[in-house]
Amino acid sequence: MQRRQRQIQPTDLKAKAVGVVVRELRERAGQSQERLSGECGFDRTYISRVERGIINPTVSRLWKIADALKWPLSHIAKRMEAWILNQERTSKKPS
Repeated sequence: MQRRQRQIQPTDLKAKAVGVVVRELRERAGQSQERLSGECGFDRTYISRVERGIINPTVSRLWKIADALKWPLSHIAKRMEAWILNQERTSKKPS
C-alpha cells in the first residue's frame, strides 16, 4: 500500500484567502463540496483543493463558483481582501 504524501499548505495569504472565503460562503449556503462542484461542473476534489489553498482557480472558474453560491464575484473579492487585511493586522500585533 502506497503512503500518501503530505500536501504543502500555502503560506502566502493571497493563496489562502480564496479558499477561506469559498469555504465560508459554501458552508453559509449549506452546500457540501460535492454539491457545489456538481453545480459548477467540477470534480469534488477541485473544490477541496481550492478551499485548502493548494490551487487557485482562474477567474472564469471563480465566477462559476460565485454564481453557484449566489454571491457576486465582486463580493467574494472584497471578502478576500478583508480577510487578508485582518490576517496582516493580527500578525503585526505585539505579543
